[in-house]
Amino acid sequence: MRSWFKQLRYLSALGFLLFLVSCSFMSKKNGCPNGDVVFVGDLGDIEIVKVSCIPKDGILRVLVEIKNDDDKERSLAYRFDWFDEEGVVLGREEAWKPVYLYPKEVKTIRGTAPNWLATDTKFLIKE
Repeated sequence: MRSWFKQLRYLSALGFLLFLVSCSFMSKKNGCPNGDVVFVGDLGDIEIVKVSCIPKDGILRVLVEIKNDDDKERSLAYRFDWFDEEGVVLGREEAWKPVYLYPKEVKTIRGTAPNWLATDTKFLIKE
């Protein structure tokens, strides 16, 4: 009876320790705490609907939903800047990528961090 109680205490302590370790990995690592959006120029009729940051396999993935509130088509360009835990830019500056939006269209733009060191991103969009 006594050895069963010791095993139960040991397993409970081990389970609690695993819970704490998993929480520490989920807290900041690849959590996209800022997920800043920067408009380069006047884009008054372009709306950022949602920014989602999803860590998958240790790599940060970002989904940005943008909407064209205008009654005409818009041709835009975007890029992501990636940052490590200390706020240092990772890698080279990405090239601007084109995106075309029809009137009232909502489009999801996806970005993937260059490596596992990325913990935050900045989404830049311009006309």
